Amino acid sequence: MQTGKNILVTRPDHQSKNLCKLIEQQGWHAIRFPVIDIQAKPLSTKDIQRIQNIEQYRKVIFVSVNAVNFALQLINGKIDRLQKLTCIAVGKASYHALSASGLSHVLMPEQGFNSEAILAMPEMQVLSGQSCLIIRGEGGRELLADSLRERGARVDYLEVYKRVLPITDNKIIDAYLLQKTLSAILIYSGDALKNLVKVLVKEDFNKHLLNIPLIVISQRVQIMAKTIGFKNIIIADEASDAAMINALLNGEECG
Repeated sequence: MQTGKNILVTRPDHQSKNLCKLIEQQGWHAIRFPVIDIQAKPLSTKDIQRIQNIEQYRKVIFVSVNAVNFALQLINGKIDRLQKLTCIAVGKASYHALSASGLSHVLMPEQGFNSEAILAMPEMQVLSGQSCLIIRGEGGRELLADSLRERGARVDYLEVYKRVLPITDNKIIDAYLLQKTLSAILIYSGDALKNLVKVLVKEDFNKHLLNIPLIVISQRVQIMAKTIGFKNIIIADEASDAAMINALLNGEECG
């Protein structure tokens, strides 16, 4: 991509600061337009019991950095409660957040950053009689839990946050769409893609929106985007800020 490009950043504000800085360093313009807000989820009685008895689990899987941050708040930062457990991070951001908290031994897939990557780990092959806790946001895929149960594990969820559609001011974005000056859109999840379409799609903008290069973080989201009608979809190597910048740099059709 050349200078002067306008990049739409859809991450929550608290997670996009560094990414926007990297975009600006390339000589591009970062447009913050969060389509997801992350909020703490009210806990059920079972959730509270699982937190109180977290030491009963053999393996604890953190599906996102938000899962890490909210879970650490719920145990009041008492990281010693997790030291004897096998803690597994789905991606690098989750891994670094757990390590920074003081956990001395955190596992992470060698390749990939999704449920399939977790299931391919050597440590996840023989699970008969083991108890696993999946810490995540509200809702989401069932593949991981279903597969772990098929391998003999007892699986519980601890849903510690929820994703909501924030109040957005579309006027600025509408102007970019009208003038056809958006160069690329960064999307981090299926929910973000759905929300983007919900708040931006208008009959007169449809054609141009669907022609804007879309940077996504997984093949699953790419398939969703294709189904919606997006024409130019680039998959980043991972969800890190550096990987998203590299995807923008390598996206020959961007702009």
